[in-house]
Amino acid sequence: MKQIIKNIYHVGDNECSVYMVDTQSDQGLVLIDAGMNLDMIKRISSLGLRFEDIQHCILTHCHIDHIGACAELKRALPDIKFYAHELDATPIEEPAHDDRTAASWYGVRYEPVKLYRKFTETTLILGNCAFQCIHTPGHTPGSISVLVESEGKKVLFGQDLHGPFNDSFLSNLQDYQLSMQKLLGLNADILCEGHFGIFQPADKVKQYIETHKAQNQP
Repeated sequence: MKQIIKNIYHVGDNECSVYMVDTQSDQGLVLIDAGMNLDMIKRISSLGLRFEDIQHCILTHCHIDHIGACAELKRALPDIKFYAHELDATPIEEPAHDDRTAASWYGVRYEPVKLYRKFTETTLILGNCAFQCIHTPGHTPGSISVLVESEGKKVLFGQDLHGPFNDSFLSNLQDYQLSMQKLLGLNADILCEGHFGIFQPADKVKQYIETHKAQNQP
């Protein structure tokens, strides 16, 4: 667990990277994805933060390694609100979508949760923070990337920009190419990726996106 920049944290890695933003307001803490292990999230006390202050969770897409802990979170924090793109909402909210969630890849069963809000593209204003939720399909139809600013720098939560791509995920490499071009246009200073770490400054962010864009042509 570590602080990336003011009020933005890397909670840890449990099948995927989980990130957290402190809104410095009565809106509390915001998770970017939940991973598969609630115990990891509870350890935010080592950062001087309180688990009980988590009020929101933005889900970047519907895969089990990013959403597996959601049901546990809801039981522990009944008032937590979940957000996701409407095109990935069905496998998040309904059972029996093991191919879409990739639960079958992990040999586990996904327990659905209800979303507080489904969107296409939107900016969520939570306390003192604006979370720009950008539709970046390709890996899944409803994949999103989230842009937040801190200390004058653009922090991009771009989970699974590397893929993988699979018919069972309804992946689309043409959509992916357009999505990566969209993200390059943001000129982000810091990239928080889902599996391969944190990239900064801006030239390393650009290099990472361009490398995977070139490797995953239609």
